[in-house]
Amino acid sequence: MKLEIILLDKQAQKYKKEMEKMAGRLADFLPKKGEIDVYLISSGRMRHLNKMFRKKDKPTNVLSFQKPKNFPGKQLGEVYLDPFYIKKHKEDLTLMLVHGVLHILGYDHKKRNDRIIMEKKEARLLSEIS
Repeated sequence: MKLEIILLDKQAQKYKKEMEKMAGRLADFLPKKGEIDVYLISSGRMRHLNKMFRKKDKPTNVLSFQKPKNFPGKQLGEVYLDPFYIKKHKEDLTLMLVHGVLHILGYDHKKRNDRIIMEKKEARLLSEIS
């Protein structure tokens, strides 16, 4: 698995090295095939994406977009992280990275049982990479 950290907003530069380190560790514990782009973005850009795709006019911590079925190439999807929102709300940046990547890999938390499965997988991955 390849996780590439991409900086879309200069303000997020201070988080890039930390995220590259965590993404490298995380990639070792994921399926070997495929690529996921992880974008570090500002709260303004995140708010725009959240409004456009989820109809919620507010920033959020993480958004994940799986690639469409039958889309060519190794790309599995994209994860957008707002490190400013995450830090402001005292959330864990690494957890949000793991959370977003698991959504790309098909995990969800809409139903209680699915949430339990996803949270267990998050905890296992976090213990492996921390």
